[in-house]
Amino acid sequence: MHPDREKIMNNNMISIILPTYNERENILPLITEIIQHLSSKIFEIIVVDDDSPDGTWLIVEEKAKDDNRIHLHRRIDKKGLTSALNDGINAANGDIIVWMDSDFQMPPSVVPTMLHQISNGYDAAVGSRFLKGGADLRYNEDMEQGKIVDVHRFLSKTICMLTSKIFVTEHTDWTSGFIAMRKDIFDRFDLFGDYGEYFMYLIHYLIKSGYKVVEVPYVLMPRQHGASKTSESYSGMAFKGIKYLYAIFRLKLSDTVHYSIYRKK
Repeated sequence: MHPDREKIMNNNMISIILPTYNERENILPLITEIIQHLSSKIFEIIVVDDDSPDGTWLIVEEKAKDDNRIHLHRRIDKKGLTSALNDGINAANGDIIVWMDSDFQMPPSVVPTMLHQISNGYDAAVGSRFLKGGADLRYNEDMEQGKIVDVHRFLSKTICMLTSKIFVTEHTDWTSGFIAMRKDIFDRFDLFGDYGEYFMYLIHYLIKSGYKVVEVPYVLMPRQHGASKTSESYSGMAFKGIKYLYAIFRLKLSDTVHYSIYRKK
């Protein structure tokens, strides 16, 4: 890489998007740790909160008064992860977009490595639980919920392995939800789909369109506080699994008959 490129990339603004719903106990420690890891960068943190009943948005609003790098986007009449991410992307001023969960399951310490890959010429760097060095360490001390977590972990890995096999690619984590990428890609693409499968559509679009995508291993940790947003029942996991399989079917069909399911408003 030309040395001037890294200098230019280091001077670009980075927009960290944090979608939140009832993350009162997690959000300030998470913001603090992100700031620590990005101390040498130019960045902003955009919290997109779906009017959390626990007052997450109030805490962010107060924090933003003391730090102009923090911005709150409170949504009163809108809900959902994918639309929250789209709103965050539209509000972002950065040249590079990063998003991650707001419960500490995705470690902020990995973000600098992902950004370094962008500075090395990649268009997107994806956090992967399934590369060497990555892992899924979610757990639940409650016996029944612990079994559900184990099943969820197994299904996540199985879906990702199946997707990689179908699309003949070495990409490992299709449902990661942890990514850094160039913002200008969203001039041609809007996120769509529900929780989880939206990321499958995004990864397929990036690979199919010829963008340079690299994976970075990370360890998915147990959530620190609050309730999980993932399925907490076998029926919920089955419903989500069906949606993942439908997403794979749509993508494979679009490849086969050469029509595009991608969208830009």
